[in-house]
Amino acid sequence: MREVIRQRVESNIGRVRNLIEIYETHLMGKGSGRRGHLETDVLRSATVFLHASLEDFLRSLAYWKLPEAEKSVIDDIPIVGSEGNAKKFWLGELVEHRGKSVDELITESVNEYLERSNYNNIDELSNFLNSISIDPARVNSRFSDLSELMERRHQIVHRGDIDESGGRGNHRVRSLGRSPISRWVAAVEEFTAAVLAEVRT
Repeated sequence: MREVIRQRVESNIGRVRNLIEIYETHLMGKGSGRRGHLETDVLRSATVFLHASLEDFLRSLAYWKLPEAEKSVIDDIPIVGSEGNAKKFWLGELVEHRGKSVDELITESVNEYLERSNYNNIDELSNFLNSISIDPARVNSRFSDLSELMERRHQIVHRGDIDESGGRGNHRVRSLGRSPISRWVAAVEEFTAAVLAEVRT
């Protein structure tokens, strides 16, 4: 499973690099100066997809490792098919799960829970790592870059990357170039490799 996850994140990052290459070969043009937002929107797309690649990596790990987590972690996950509190459910809710093993029920509950999961900041990322018994301090060398990526993705997705300070023309949208995205790509690559090295099989 580790190799499947590694290949998947590499493939996704390859798609991000392809978007960056499209910008470099078809949209960047020559000369210095700030590029217009219509040209750099492909870099915004790359930013959003890079964050999605990171989330997909974390969710893939979660599907693999959360069903094996300790009681305190499983306690926070509602039983599959319930909309109630994870800490409390009626015994009758188990009726529809007759014939399933406990492991099957836990896995189904984890899978349903993960369909609604997000990793939008370093605290959420660190909490997840703790839940699968990885010490965040052992893989945190690029956390500042990952935090920057997450914040910029939020700005793009929820605000269209509009500059709230009231810029005009090309300056109405926040500037974005290849340098920060290249740094974020490297951060995701280093972080995912470090995490996979820590995962117990």
